[in-house]
Amino acid sequence: MTFRPAAIPMVDSRVLARIRRLAPVNRTARTFAIMTVALCALASAPALAQLPTAAGRQIGMSTPQWKIFIPSTYQHRPGNVADLLVHFHGDPQTFWNNAKHANLNAVIVTVNYDGLSSAYQTPFTNTALFGNLVNEALTKVRAEPDFADTLAWDKLGVSSFSAGYGAVREILKQPTYRNDIDGLVAADSLYATTAGDGTPLDSQMVDYKTFATAAKNGTKTFIYSHSQVPTGTYESTYECADELMQHLAITPTTINSNGLGTLNFYRTAQAGNFKLWGATGSDGDAHLEHLRYIGEFLDDMPLATVQAPEPSSCAVLVLAATTLLRRRRTIPG
Repeated sequence: MTFRPAAIPMVDSRVLARIRRLAPVNRTARTFAIMTVALCALASAPALAQLPTAAGRQIGMSTPQWKIFIPSTYQHRPGNVADLLVHFHGDPQTFWNNAKHANLNAVIVTVNYDGLSSAYQTPFTNTALFGNLVNEALTKVRAEPDFADTLAWDKLGVSSFSAGYGAVREILKQPTYRNDIDGLVAADSLYATTAGDGTPLDSQMVDYKTFATAAKNGTKTFIYSHSQVPTGTYESTYECADELMQHLAITPTTINSNGLGTLNFYRTAQAGNFKLWGATGSDGDAHLEHLRYIGEFLDDMPLATVQAPEPSSCAVLVLAATTLLRRRRTIPG
């Protein structure tokens, strides 16, 4: 995860140092180079402050609540493989925008049911359902004219927001699915019944703990975020976070860091590929931030990313500026 400043970026001091080494004498050329870099930094500032808008193909599935999205930025990979990211609960466009922010090069399936966590839990008590979803998505994508009919899924990512954990908890109960899933994001998205000892009920935490242990050992990736929204009659995402950390024998570090958008983090913890981010805020809007800016956590998913495009006009200007400086150095006097 990379924290992004809201202010206009300053010219990197290392770039300035290099410019000064290239042009220790010629003040005009040096000023031109510095201004070029500064203008490019200024031009990029709005992109740092807001999410991009993702465009692409939408493909319906046999269940109306499921939807395939292939981003317009998708890049085909050697070997006829593609990564799949399945997300539970939340506005699809918001999620697609965040996936683009995270630069993911993956096919996305969004799953949205009306209702609370039970609306997600109940369908996926059918242990075959998640496998059917993954296989149907593959069949549908293979049928697209620009994809090979021998396409295979490479890495599999799963994410959830809020009530979406109801589906994920059922999916993680199956060892085959736990083995297939490479990365998991729980964005303010794990609640549990309160047990007699006042902690989250073990039977509702055990499979998340198993996945967290695998992440700690480096075989999986698990990104967990939570708000400070209280729940009263059941265990909150904050309390479930404490339970996971206790299981992994780790303690959080106090921080005060801004993330994407309006996210602000006050604690963090890490063990191997398990990463936890505690965000400030105890109201409904603070909860929604974890969906609005889920790209902050998708950044750490072990999925393919879109390869860098050709150099931008700013990059060309910077190259021209540094070339000018080199030429100035070779001119006597």
